[in-house]
Amino acid sequence: MKFILLLGLLFFANNTHSQLLKKLQQKAEQAISKKIDNVDAPKSNDDGKKSDGGDNATANGQSRQPDLKVYSKFDFVPGNTILYFDNFENDNIGEAPAGWITSKSAEVVTIDGLEGKWVKMAGSNATHMSRNKKQSWGNNFTIEFDLLIVRNSADPRLDIVLYNTGGNLVTDEGILQSAKPAIYFESIIAGENKSRAILSNLDKRLSDNMSEELPYNNLMPVHISMSVQGKRFRMWWNNRKLYDLAAVNETYLPNQFGFNFGSVGGTDYYVSNIRVAKEVPDTRSRVEEGKLISNLLFYSGTSNLKPESMGALLEVSKVLKESTTPVKIVGHTDSDGDDALNLKLSQQRAETVKNILVSQYNVDASKLTTEGRGESQPIADNKTPEGKAQNRRVEFIFKPEADNYTNNNDINTSSNANASSQNKTNSANTTTAGATTAKANSAASNTNLQLQSKILNTQLPFAQFIRTGENTFTFIASKEEGNSKENFVKIHLVSVNNNLKPETFNFREINEKQPLFGTKQYAEIKNNEAVLFYGTEKKPYIHQFTSIIANGHLANFVDDGLIRHFPPASPACKFVIEKVENGKASGYFTFGIMIKGLKPIRKGDAMTETFTEGFAGDIKGTFTDVPIY
Repeated sequence: MKFILLLGLLFFANNTHSQLLKKLQQKAEQAISKKIDNVDAPKSNDDGKKSDGGDNATANGQSRQPDLKVYSKFDFVPGNTILYFDNFENDNIGEAPAGWITSKSAEVVTIDGLEGKWVKMAGSNATHMSRNKKQSWGNNFTIEFDLLIVRNSADPRLDIVLYNTGGNLVTDEGILQSAKPAIYFESIIAGENKSRAILSNLDKRLSDNMSEELPYNNLMPVHISMSVQGKRFRMWWNNRKLYDLAAVNETYLPNQFGFNFGSVGGTDYYVSNIRVAKEVPDTRSRVEEGKLISNLLFYSGTSNLKPESMGALLEVSKVLKESTTPVKIVGHTDSDGDDALNLKLSQQRAETVKNILVSQYNVDASKLTTEGRGESQPIADNKTPEGKAQNRRVEFIFKPEADNYTNNNDINTSSNANASSQNKTNSANTTTAGATTAKANSAASNTNLQLQSKILNTQLPFAQFIRTGENTFTFIASKEEGNSKENFVKIHLVSVNNNLKPETFNFREINEKQPLFGTKQYAEIKNNEAVLFYGTEKKPYIHQFTSIIANGHLANFVDDGLIRHFPPASPACKFVIEKVENGKASGYFTFGIMIKGLKPIRKGDAMTETFTEGFAGDIKGTFTDVPIY
């Protein structure tokens, strides 16, 4: 009896212990789930201002900060000019971010313990692309972003893709199917040194490592950094460099990026703080010029440097050690938050940079002085995320004469007494180059497409030539940058040259009249599309260009047997490149106009067809200094 009672007590104790462990495990899982899936209102700082990744200066710090010493040999240096920055600060919690391209779903959330807003991406059978609007990044650019990986039931399977959109606008949802994977990183993330990482270029596999180290945890984001310089591609996972090799086919340069997830699932993915920047700086040449601008990253509202900025400081430290003259470190902020606090914050950030240079990289402290100028000297528009990110910077002044500031009238600045006072304080070092600014603005205004016809006179300021193959190019121009829905034109050209040169492109109907057609190659207008509104309503509208110059409803050119009787193609309809210089092209074109959205007219006897299109005369376009990418 005692033996049976003893067994019962042991069973009860073991069962109780198992239940206790199970409850503890459940509570831990619930705590993690609560941290990750919190989609309530954005967290507020002590002063009531939201933490949005900008320069809202507060007393709060960042709870999850990696050790800067771990990044002391990190050598990633971001580009100088920010093309695209996204921390989703203006998006509503619980909604899909406007303009985000996805085949499934995406939702803006906040995460306990992490600042700002994040996009939770559908993690199975889904493709996601950023809402970048820049049609080209050139061949010298960097990409970086924070990615939180939360494993639930299966090892993460993460694909990061740099796309070439093939002449299509980067905002067109059709690129989900048509874009080429210029660089494709695939991974199955397992335990220590057991991850698989594959790197491909278009259809060619370049690397397949079965024992890669890709550390992550459910609470700390991974920082991904990538750099493209010509054919050279480099990629870092946190501070670890994964690749440094010739991987880029310069015929298909990336101009969009995103994520691809297969059918396995079992993991949640959150992305934020996306930054694409061009022109990786040549530090030594900038030092010779006297000023080096660096967009170092700090945690919001603090002077705590983010570890991914250590690469830029490592590069600066090398020239600072060689410098024999004093160097001034100047901190700047964007216009978010209180002016006085921003001034103080900029000074603190300059001090932080100095301290890291001295303590981590052994730079002589006596060479360095610091100054904070707050928001008083913006170099970009504070109304855009990219502009604000550009203004959050640290400058290294190597020559006193280089410490000047040009106040561009197009830059939106906040007028306040503190800014005025700060400008007066620095007036000795401030110059106003009105002529230079006017010249730059004039050049910018000429880099566009001018359209003129009887029904439409307008400008499309965002124009570029995009290489789409060995001898194919696409001319794209739009009224609003990246807008693929309205007020844009897209013309596909086939050249007889590998590079764009002065040349005349004709429609096929014209080329077919050449005596040597079929045996000799001719430059050709392959196809085109447009959405150009010219009235108070959005219908009718210009939807295509043609080699036919005519007027009238299309139905007027069709008989009851549905046979078309169009006027002959006009030799005046052509696309001419007159000059190519310094990577920019100038020229003109003349096309016939096709409009869409007219009153329906049905034609035919036994069979019928309804027409809503028509001809609307001709249109002339003039383009000047349009960049070639």
